[in-house]
Amino acid sequence: MKQIVTRILIGMLVCSPVVIAQPLGAAQPKKLRLAFSAFAYANPPFWIAHELKLFEKYGGYDAELVYVGGSRPIQAMLGGSIDVSQVGGAAAVAAASQGAEISILGTVFTRLTFAIHASPQIKQIADLKGKIVAAGAVGGNSYFAALVFLKQFGWVANRDVGVTPAGGSPEVLAGLLQGKFQAGVLTPPTSTMAAKHGHREIFDLASLDFPFPVISVVSTRRFIDANPEVILNVLRASCEAIYLYQTRPELTVPVVAKYMRVGKDDPAVIEAQRTIGQLLNQNLPPSLEGVRFVLDHYAERQPSLLNKNPADFVDMRFVRKLEEEGFFQKFASK
Repeated sequence: MKQIVTRILIGMLVCSPVVIAQPLGAAQPKKLRLAFSAFAYANPPFWIAHELKLFEKYGGYDAELVYVGGSRPIQAMLGGSIDVSQVGGAAAVAAASQGAEISILGTVFTRLTFAIHASPQIKQIADLKGKIVAAGAVGGNSYFAALVFLKQFGWVANRDVGVTPAGGSPEVLAGLLQGKFQAGVLTPPTSTMAAKHGHREIFDLASLDFPFPVISVVSTRRFIDANPEVILNVLRASCEAIYLYQTRPELTVPVVAKYMRVGKDDPAVIEAQRTIGQLLNQNLPPSLEGVRFVLDHYAERQPSLLNKNPADFVDMRFVRKLEEEGFFQKFASK
């Protein structure tokens, strides 16, 4: 009988690798659920941090990174299925202005890197008056890019120049090529395709020194208050990811190519690292001026937003703490 019991115990040990492999008291990886909202060349920080295990380096997290398009990461965070998102800052401001308990924690990209491409009959920018510019969804970054473009020339949207939400960049390009619109807000690779079909660039929004919360790190106030160290670690990982993208293209360009679903030698992905990559916001400060611009836009329908303080939509505690502890200085020299 004792021999039978001994065999059973040995069999249990052999068939239970979790018990053997996991020493008593060893810390289990903490689950961290992250999202990004677009496949675009301004979006690499979370991709790089995930693929190069920076979320594991800072905090020892078992990170899960998923794509949740548009403004839907905000609903996912409010619903509790996502912890922290890399999402359009304008969408975050819009949601917070309607009462969503979320905050912008840092901004990884502050430049509107879109360009206005026009049909061949538009010889100069003045020819656009009375015409239609197509952009992305209302409240998205490309829609705000169209508004910034019109402001630059003293035009009012849908009075001097029409602004039509046409969907994403592929839909804007398709409508432009079909003659539905006279101009469109585009970004690579669709802008390159537009130029090849004779729809030349007439204005480069990246040339403007206009800070905007294009891609921001966002979370709910409930998660932020309950997990301050997680927030610090997400920002640490984002900062190092930006540094590596700018200085170690041999490591990071293949990551960006993977997410953009192109070859690592694709000219667009290489050029993006040299241009857009160098514009990423190393120290992550949110743009209060950009938040104000978004609030002013929505104030046309909700006048009470004119009295809102842009600082109420961001939580600067964590960026300030990283500055105070000298974290950003580690990556100051390229």
